[in-house]
Amino acid sequence: MIGTTRRALLSAAAPLAAAPKGWAQAFPTKPMRFLVPYPVGGIVDIVARSVAEPMQADLGQPVVVDPKPGGNSTLATAMIPQAPADGYTWVMSTIAHVVVPHLQPVPFDALADFQPVALVAIATSVATVNPAVPVKTLKELVEYGRTNPGKLNYLNPGNGSSIHLSAELLKHQYKFDMTSVPYRGIPPGLPDLLEGRLQVGLLPGPLALQHVQSGKLRALAVLAGQRLPTLPDVPTFAEAGFADAQVMSWYTIAVRAGTPAAIVERLHSSAMKALQGTETRERLTKAGCEIPAPRSPADVLAMWRADYERYGKLVKEAGIKGES
Repeated sequence: MIGTTRRALLSAAAPLAAAPKGWAQAFPTKPMRFLVPYPVGGIVDIVARSVAEPMQADLGQPVVVDPKPGGNSTLATAMIPQAPADGYTWVMSTIAHVVVPHLQPVPFDALADFQPVALVAIATSVATVNPAVPVKTLKELVEYGRTNPGKLNYLNPGNGSSIHLSAELLKHQYKFDMTSVPYRGIPPGLPDLLEGRLQVGLLPGPLALQHVQSGKLRALAVLAGQRLPTLPDVPTFAEAGFADAQVMSWYTIAVRAGTPAAIVERLHSSAMKALQGTETRERLTKAGCEIPAPRSPADVLAMWRADYERYGKLVKEAGIKGES
């Protein structure tokens, strides 16, 4: 897992103490709205709530988590450029933020209209299959898809998500057949995977573990930097020979571009403080997330730009479509 220490987090937050005082001293004076582009109960919602609670305590005003699924994550995201640039409206941005604009028209500029605040988590996922599928490894899955076209359908929790991108990249790189079946998040599609109407699913670690242990799913590989302690016998994508099909799934807090720097820095400082908390770290780990090394808002923006270019190129080269 991506290691980070409380000392490192404190170091990242320390320079913010010297931020301009005017805006920061007056902020916040009212509740803040935290938009989530995916349904209640999904991994993005869990991550948002895990950091919202300690940030609320630190900021001294309510942080209202407001799930607004729809439009492949664009419904909630599009609300940010329409909101005042005052730090009172946030969005939990995932990798879909920089991928979906390459798949469909969107009413915003993914880079110019937003100001990153903080990177708060990186998700780990497990490639699973329904036990009815006669494969035990990722390599066998690829071979099965090649020799049995039309037999594999995978749970797509949203076009442009890391799961959608990973599955389509895997198909593109290794030339096998597997059909995307889109849902608004993982929870609505999970029953179909468990009951065999879907054959393949990339699931958050804890969710996968639950159903692997019960025998309802079979784990093939882990989409993470290293093996999960809870699934020590399951190889990573890289160990299985599929390193080039890995997509990092990050979670960042963002506000509207033009938000005063002192407010952005106040929110960043609060997020870094939240990630120091034992309870927050435990909740994120339990949700299958890694705690990332601290990054400044400028560093997060650089990460956005790099992924926007990388995955835009991938979408074009692989012929990935926004529609299924």
